[in-house]
Amino acid sequence: MNAMQWLDLSERSDNIIACGDVHGEFEALAEKIAEYGISDATVVVAGDCGFGFEPWCFYDRLYRERLHTRLEQANVLLLMVRGNHDDPRYFDGEMIDYPCMKTLPDYTVVHTRSHNILCIGGAVSVDRNFRLSMMDMHRMQGKRCLPLYWRDEAFLYDERELVILTDEDVRIDTVVTHSAPSFCPPAAKRDLEHFCAGDEWLADDIRHERRDLERLYRWLTVHGHPLHAWYYGHYHASATTIHDGTIFHLLDIMEMKGI
Repeated sequence: MNAMQWLDLSERSDNIIACGDVHGEFEALAEKIAEYGISDATVVVAGDCGFGFEPWCFYDRLYRERLHTRLEQANVLLLMVRGNHDDPRYFDGEMIDYPCMKTLPDYTVVHTRSHNILCIGGAVSVDRNFRLSMMDMHRMQGKRCLPLYWRDEAFLYDERELVILTDEDVRIDTVVTHSAPSFCPPAAKRDLEHFCAGDEWLADDIRHERRDLERLYRWLTVHGHPLHAWYYGHYHASATTIHDGTIFHLLDIMEMKGI
């Protein structure tokens, strides 16, 4: 049986904040946290953190030289959920595991004084073929080529992970994902039709992704989880909707909202 991914933050302040896509702008995020006067808080980034576009040593140096002191002084912990613009290898719970910044493996439950927050990353890149062609071009030109796309980027619905919640009697009240169920706004990403013209399977893959996220929602509600709120990014827009009593918050780039 799989073991539950469990992060116990019950000793920390219950000031929990969800944040939209960061796209590698970690210093800008730290500046925004300072500008808003955020302290004694945990900030959960809902994907597209930007890990993998540079070597690991870049992020290690960035954290140690530019982020750690600022975050430590404010007593802020950054938790990063995987987006489609993230290398999944960085979300193994080990590559980025600093005192004030951590990546979360998919299906991690973040336990706070008042919440059990289920965090699951992944989504389909609408521009995946363009990114693959750019990587091919860089290779042909002999350029230094770090990935622009990861084939295992998608959200993975895994009921085995959900059954563990029942086995361990863990009740989920909040979910953070990168994409969202099919009944949530928006209906589609901007420019989807344009990218579908050059990608035969794109529309089907995105429909599958959003239906699987709807399966996740249904599983949690059918199994009696007190689901109150769901936060997601990916679409570079802001909206709040209610579906059968659950509030769904779409977060724009670096938009922050208290959980």
